Order: sequence, then C-alpha cells, then structure tokens
Amino acid sequence: MGTINNSSHAAELHKQAIVIDSHSDILMALADGVTRFGDWLQLPDPLTWSPPPRTTFAAFSPPTSAFGANRHTEYFGASGLYSLPQMLAGGLTLQVCAIYLEDKQLDRALQRALEMTWWLLQEAREHPQFEVVRTVADIRRIKEQGKAGGVLSFEGLEPLGNEIRFLDLFYQLGLRIASLTHNRRNAFADGPQGDVQTGGLTHLGRLAIRRLNELGIVVDLAHTNAAAFWEILELSEQPVIHSHLSPFSFSLMRGETPPYKDFQSPDSRKRLQALAQKDGVAGCIFFGQQDLDEVIASIEELGSIMGVRHVGLGSDFYGLQFAPLGLESMDKLPRITERLLARGWVEGDILALLGGNFLRVFEKVWKT
Repeated sequence: MGTINNSSHAAELHKQAIVIDSHSDILMALADGVTRFGDWLQLPDPLTWSPPPRTTFAAFSPPTSAFGANRHTEYFGASGLYSLPQMLAGGLTLQVCAIYLEDKQLDRALQRALEMTWWLLQEAREHPQFEVVRTVADIRRIKEQGKAGGVLSFEGLEPLGNEIRFLDLFYQLGLRIASLTHNRRNAFADGPQGDVQTGGLTHLGRLAIRRLNELGIVVDLAHTNAAAFWEILELSEQPVIHSHLSPFSFSLMRGETPPYKDFQSPDSRKRLQALAQKDGVAGCIFFGQQDLDEVIASIEELGSIMGVRHVGLGSDFYGLQFAPLGLESMDKLPRITERLLARGWVEGDILALLGGNFLRVFEKVWKT
C-alpha cells in the first residue's frame, strides 16, 4: 500500500511541477531530416539494426565515433528521445534546444544555425501543443495550458563568426541561453582541448559576455575550460548556469570519453561552489550514466556540494547507447520525482530541482 501511495503522491507532485531540462541536441536530428517533433520514433534495437543503404559514416575502424558512439547512435542521435509526445508524457514544461555545430559544418556555421532555428520555429507552427518560449510568462502560461515549450540556446558562439551584433538577431529569433564554446577554440574563448595549451576568453569573448548580459541571455559555462570558467564568473553581472554535467563526470568539460568517473578534484568542487555562490544552477546530465540510480546519486552529490537550490536537470540524451537504464527518454522523467520522494526529499526541494531553480535564474536574467 505504501508503494501505491508513494506513486500516486509522486505523480501528483510531478504534475504540479514546472519541469525544465537545460540541454538537448534534438535540433541536429530535426535539421538532418531524421525525425520530426510530432513523431514518437520507436528506435530499432541497436543489436539488430543496419544503416539504410547509401548511408555514409566517417571512416572509423571499428565503426565508432571519437566519443565512442556506435553507428546506431551516429545515425539517430537525439531522435526518438525528445519528441513532443514524449515531452508531454513526461510532464516536461520547457526543453532547452541547443545549436551545436560539428567541425565539418564550421565553414557554413551561420547557415547551419539558421537551419536549426528554422526547424524549431517550424515545429511550433505545426504543433499547437508546442511553443517557442521567450519569456518567463510564456513558461508559466504553457504550464497552465498543459503544453510543452522549447527555448533556443547556443552550444558555442561559432554561428556569429566574429560579429557580436548577430547576437541581437538570434535574440529576436528566440535565443535565451548561450555558451561561448564547445571544447574547441573559437574567436571568443578556449574550450578544454586535451593536451593543447589553452587560454581563457579573448577580447571578443569579454565583449560577448557584456552583450549577453545586456540582452538578457543566460550565459552557459558548459564546455569551457577552467580559465574561461573563472573569467566568465568574474565578468558576468548576472547569474550563470552550467547546463549539463555530473559531479562524477566533470571531465566532460575536457572532452574525454565515457565513463566519466574522475570527479572529486579540489578545483572541480571549487568551480561548482563558485557557481552556486553566483546563484547559478548546474543541470545534472543523463548522458553516460549507467542507470536511474546513478543519475539520482549525481543529483544528490551535486546537492551536497552546491546546495539543492542550485541543481537542475540537463539530460543531453544522445542515443540509446548512452542512455541510463530506466531513464532512457523524456517520457520517463516522472521516475526521478518518484525516486526522490521515496528517498525522503521534501516537496519544495523536488519542485526546485525539477525546474524551479532554472526558472529563478531565468526570472533574474531574461528581460521580458
């Protein structure tokens, strides 16, 4: 009887929550024509699936990518994990949708970013239950209406080239969150690049932080190196976020391959604590975690370091290969609420973790 009551209690609590997820690469799959938002794509078994004829992959031997992805993951990416039906089934209120550019797309960075933006806007035009979110009022309204929303983010400022003024254009299109880089060096900052000697922000990067603050775009620390991390914290006049990480996977910032298990360095803890002191929020990543239990352990470890009011969800689902067992896609988000409630979390902390913490940052930074 206790289990039934707990499940019912968790379902009601999850239904009450504004649920925000701070990172997804679903725009890649949309722009590549692999899926559509309205389709709950049933992914085939990776063990029996074969690529469609004439599908081209980079020349990997064995057939895996640089971060360990097999061909199933390479082909499907985030598709089948973030559809609108899955979001609604999982009680998701807001999905952050990132513009990420692969190295091979850097020679057409602006065009690729506009393609991905177009698809986000197009999905909203076609599906009345989905909206592009630009304000906190939008978030509260779609929650009341039982809809889901998407907000545009940059995972690296490469689409701008070296034109900061283009931030204003993307702001008009819905950009509300932006990181300066994704591991690699660009005109704005250095990312963590393994054995490459790196610096922090460039002069252009410092100007970009100022303009992001002026526009009311949340600065994301994801995939920056330590030097840029500390410079951004010093320069930003507004709270910042780290959209996707785990306390057991801080090496994600350095572009290493899974599993990520080398946390506990003093510098990593200092960075997380400094982020909390800035009133920022870290989104706990699901990618690369073994199962739901490990995701819960990551959430609780982040809470012990930063305080529960500085932790959120930052799924970054990318292929079944890297999805946690028991938490394979967005429709399964209620399992997090049920598990936290069973572990004795108070309702207010659960509501904060599910979305209230990110909402607090958006209220402080977004201008409208």
